[in-house]
Amino acid sequence: MRAHLPLLTAAALCAAACAGNAPMKDTKPDEGYAAVIYGARFMTPAGETKSGLFRFNMEGAGGRSAVIYRMTVRPAETVLHVVEPDFYRLSVTRNILGFPQPILKVRIAGRTYRMPFPRDVLRKAPLNVKGKKVYPMGVFEVRLQQALPGQTPQVKIFLEDSVQTRRTIVQDVIHQMMDPRIQPSQRDITIGWARALQTKLLELLAEAEAERVPLYKTP
Repeated sequence: MRAHLPLLTAAALCAAACAGNAPMKDTKPDEGYAAVIYGARFMTPAGETKSGLFRFNMEGAGGRSAVIYRMTVRPAETVLHVVEPDFYRLSVTRNILGFPQPILKVRIAGRTYRMPFPRDVLRKAPLNVKGKKVYPMGVFEVRLQQALPGQTPQVKIFLEDSVQTRRTIVQDVIHQMMDPRIQPSQRDITIGWARALQTKLLELLAEAEAERVPLYKTP
């Protein structure tokens, strides 16, 4: 049995790499890594819920050797994840053999729904995630729509990435540094990225100000 352990370990590692890796932990900007931030809101016909989950992949630009991260989205949660610098596209998840899974499973308020992976997310421009910097992606809006009797409810998902939304999630992560409810391990990661977060917040404030200033003055 012991002779087969290395083979089993290698197979497990290969399966994990094909399906996608979990984001890294305990890494800081001075080590050359980058960070992404996203949040989520899950809405039902009865209002917002804090019960739910879905997953997506971030896939790098290296072809077969590209880095793939498997990301988890939960409602009412803004997270900072550490990743390798790269150009990432948002993608469907993959099975353990590496094949894409076009049907997305979404868990909302105790029930699971299946839907095609949202085109709005797939069509987003690649994320240029640079080393030692923070990239706020936006907030995933998950909406369970009211269904007629006898019909299956439909789920809609889109990524809200306006300047205001991206600024809000950066501020949310900064506030986590002082929130006693946040797990100490997550708080330590956030504190390590404090300077990069402040820099990104200033950039977003400048971007929002530029949007308000007209390109020309009327005579």
